[in-house]
Amino acid sequence: MSNKIKDEVKVNYHILNVITPTAIEFFPNYFIFGENYAKVLLVTAYPPRVKMGWLSRIANMEGVTCSIHLTPTDPSKLIENISKSIGELAAKINNGGSALMMQRAEQQYKDANLLLQKIDQEQENVYYVSVAIMITAPTKELLDRKSRKIESILAGSKMKGRTPMFRQEDALSAVAPFGYCPQTIKDISDRNMPSSTIAGSFPFVNSGINDMKGIVLGKDRNGGIVLIDLWSRSGDRTNSNLTILGAPGVGKSATIKHIFTFEYALGTTIIIIDPEREYKELCENVGGQWINCGGGLGGRINPLQVKEVPTDDDDENDVLYKDEGKGVGALALHFQTLRTFFNLYLKDIDNMDYAVLEEVLEELYFSRGITWETDTNKIPNEQYPIMSDLYELLYLKSQKEDNSIKKPRYEKLALLLRKAAIGADATLWNGHTTISKQSNFIVLDTYDLQDADESIKTTQYFNILTWCWNQISKDRSEKVLLGADEAYLMIDPDVPQSIKFLRNVSKRIRKYEGGLAVISHSVVDFLDPTVKRWGQALLDNPSYKLFMGADGKNLEELTNLMNLTEAEIELLAKKNRGQGLFMAGSQRIEVNIELSDFELKLFGKGGGR
Repeated sequence: MSNKIKDEVKVNYHILNVITPTAIEFFPNYFIFGENYAKVLLVTAYPPRVKMGWLSRIANMEGVTCSIHLTPTDPSKLIENISKSIGELAAKINNGGSALMMQRAEQQYKDANLLLQKIDQEQENVYYVSVAIMITAPTKELLDRKSRKIESILAGSKMKGRTPMFRQEDALSAVAPFGYCPQTIKDISDRNMPSSTIAGSFPFVNSGINDMKGIVLGKDRNGGIVLIDLWSRSGDRTNSNLTILGAPGVGKSATIKHIFTFEYALGTTIIIIDPEREYKELCENVGGQWINCGGGLGGRINPLQVKEVPTDDDDENDVLYKDEGKGVGALALHFQTLRTFFNLYLKDIDNMDYAVLEEVLEELYFSRGITWETDTNKIPNEQYPIMSDLYELLYLKSQKEDNSIKKPRYEKLALLLRKAAIGADATLWNGHTTISKQSNFIVLDTYDLQDADESIKTTQYFNILTWCWNQISKDRSEKVLLGADEAYLMIDPDVPQSIKFLRNVSKRIRKYEGGLAVISHSVVDFLDPTVKRWGQALLDNPSYKLFMGADGKNLEELTNLMNLTEAEIELLAKKNRGQGLFMAGSQRIEVNIELSDFELKLFGKGGGR
């Protein structure tokens, strides 16, 4: 008996059943491949010169499979044929003819000489090349549309795509992973091409984005790494701002937590405004500082305490913060912040009411030794007036027995501000500022405001944002990433100054070595006609954008705003978890967010599963 044992490889029919289409039905210029419609195009003509990566745009499109077949040529026979062609072209040029024919002959003559030089002197190999492109789509109409688009892209690159009529079965064999190209397909598409041109096609580009340092966001659709340095200032990346938009459940929370955690590990100060209590567990797990700004005693921010504001640029047409004749001191600018605060909180005050309120505020600040020229950086928290001080002064003025036309307004303002001074909202705003930065990972939680009136939520959100800006502007050398989660809470069509403030932060934060991360569900919120001029800036301004699933009106608005391609629209419409369209400057790639089990455990359960 022989000691040799032959192992018989068994056919795994289970795998074959999974990967094999249920049926293939061929038609003259297309075929049905399982549940999809498909067509194979052959590239039959090329320009004399091509750019680097000349095939990558098509080969990496959604629903496109590209196959390249190379057959080595006989150099001696090829040199003989090229020499013969050069002689024929030279004779045609000498004989003359129409200007167009002469121009074409001269160009062909130059190209033939260049190819001969590459083969003879540079010893470059030349191959017969056949390029087959299979297009798939769920419907016949979509297949025809994709085919026309690819043919137009080829034509724009001075290439020609041809559908092999009654040869789709052979063409499918050329695209299939068999390494086989039928002779009928070679006869149609084979063309001579030097190896340098073939290498320059880069049909299966896997470059992704690699900044050599920063955050590993995930991989692109072809497995290329997406490594982003948010603080890079090169080319068309002019800031460190980031906008993340997407439908609920697509992975926005996990993605932004991934970014915040990595940035914190790299030494960046993280400040997060958290309306949904999604970051509490993460904050505790990394040893950060969690602050309840929804009414907690340790999270009070005194609205009357003077804070820095992000002023407008000198060439800004519609400025939000400007000198109004009282000097450029901090108090003068803070009065304009107060105007936004009170307009958000008190919907019923008019310009005359605010004029009276501002007069009382001036008196109140002056009584504490704070004037237009005062350096407020040297004033302790306890020296600033609080809401009850303002209420009491208004109330006293309203009780005076005089016939002043201001008396009814004092009464109205005192009544409206009572709830902020001694009423239900006093826990939020009546008192000196108690919040203080004690960590480089800070979560400002506003979850307890969920059931509050809409005006209270937007006002407190704005109040918190002014404190955040004050922290960012203190030290221009400190990298700070500010996260505004559920940013739609900042948008109040009746008081657009709040979103103007956020727009100003977005524009000026780069000058303070900071970045603004805006996270929200809907692009429509930012494009409401009443706030579009400022809301759109929050979408246009960031150098980094991540869109993770959209449909309906959101997808329509995004398509128009970002000039999305058909493939990008299809990607967002699928709303696959962990997948999105990522933009870094002018680069746009499909990204698959990859998170480790350790990270998911670190993030906690906030944000859902």
